Amino acid sequence: MTTQEKTKREMLEEMREKREAKRQAKLKARRRKKIAALITLTAVVTVTLGTVYNASAKEITITEINEFTGLNATQTVKTRSESVEEVLEEHGLDVAETDRLNVPAEKSVTDNEDIVITRGKRMTIKVGEYEDVVTVTKADAKDALVEAGYIPGEYDQISTNGDTIELVSVSRTDEAVTEKIERGIEYVDDPNLPKGQEAVVDEGQDGVKEIRHKVTYQDGEETARETLSESVTVEPRNKIIARGTATPTPAPVSAASSKSTVNDNGGSVNGYKYKKKITMTATAYSTGPEENGGYTVSAMGNALKYGIVAVDPKVIPLGSKVYVTSPDGSWTYGVASAEDTGGAIKGNKIDLCYPTNAAAFGRRSCVVYVLE
Repeated sequence: MTTQEKTKREMLEEMREKREAKRQAKLKARRRKKIAALITLTAVVTVTLGTVYNASAKEITITEINEFTGLNATQTVKTRSESVEEVLEEHGLDVAETDRLNVPAEKSVTDNEDIVITRGKRMTIKVGEYEDVVTVTKADAKDALVEAGYIPGEYDQISTNGDTIELVSVSRTDEAVTEKIERGIEYVDDPNLPKGQEAVVDEGQDGVKEIRHKVTYQDGEETARETLSESVTVEPRNKIIARGTATPTPAPVSAASSKSTVNDNGGSVNGYKYKKKITMTATAYSTGPEENGGYTVSAMGNALKYGIVAVDPKVIPLGSKVYVTSPDGSWTYGVASAEDTGGAIKGNKIDLCYPTNAAAFGRRSCVVYVLE
C-alpha cells in the first residue's frame, strides 16, 4: 500500500470516529434530558401526592392538664383517625377512669378539634364521722370540695392529710340569754311593831339582765362563747322588811286580876287610856298589792304593815290610835293606827293588816278601844 493510500484511509477513519463521537455525544445529551425530566416528574408527583395526603388529614389540638403535678401542655397534631379515642391512642395518651375528657371518647373528630384531658385522682372527704370517696381534678382542697358537691361555709375549717380532705362545719351566731338579778333585802325600823316581830312591807322584785353572746359551733357542738354586751331590762327592787321596835303589848289578864277600868265612854285597858269602847266585827287583809287594788300604802300614804287597820272614818277618825282585842281576851291585835279605809269597811267594821296569812283570820268579833 502506498503512502498516499495509507494517509487517505487514516483520514477516512478519523472522520468516522469524529462522526461517531458526535453521535454518542448527542445520545448522552438526550439521555441526560430524559433523566432530568424523569427526576422533575418524580418530584412533582411526590409533592402532589404529599399535598393530597396532607389535605385529607385533620389538624387536632390536644391539651393535657394535671393540677396535682403542675402539668399543662398543648400539642397540635395531624391525624387521619376518625374518633377522639383513636387520636389519643395514636399519640400514646391513655385516659384513666379518674380522668376527664371535654368531649366523648367515641365522638368523631373534625378538623381543628380541641381535645382536653384533665387528670384526676381519688380523694376521701371526711365530714364528722361520715367519709365519702370521690374523684376530683382540683388540687386545691376547697375547689376539690366544691367539685365533689360540698359547699364550705364562711367559717368552715378545711384540712388535708395525704389523699384525705377533712371538712369541719363551723358556724357563728349571736344569741341572747336572760339572767335573774337577785333582789336585795332592806330592813327598816317600825315603832308600831313589837320588838322581835318582823313584817314584810314590800316583797320587791328580782331584776332581769340580757346578755348577748357570739357563740361558735363546730359540727353542732359549742366550742366558744364570747360576751358581746350586757343590759338590764328590769331593775331589781329590794324586799323591805319592817323590824318592830315597840315594847310588846302585855298579855291579856283575866277580869278577876285586871286592874283596868272598862266602860263604853272611857277608862283604861292593859295600861292604855281610851276614850271610847266599840264592839266591832274584825277581818284581815295583807300587804300585797293584789289585794289592795294595786296599792302598797295606806290611805294616809304610809307603807302597809302590821299595826295598820282600816276603819270607817265616820266611826273612828283616821289617824286615831286604837287597841284591838277579842271580847274574851283569847287573842289580841294590840295597839294599831287607824289610817286606812276600804270599800267594804262601813260602820262597826275593822280590817286588820297582816304581812302574811291574812286569809286565815276569817271574821271575828272584837272590841276596839279608841285611845287618848
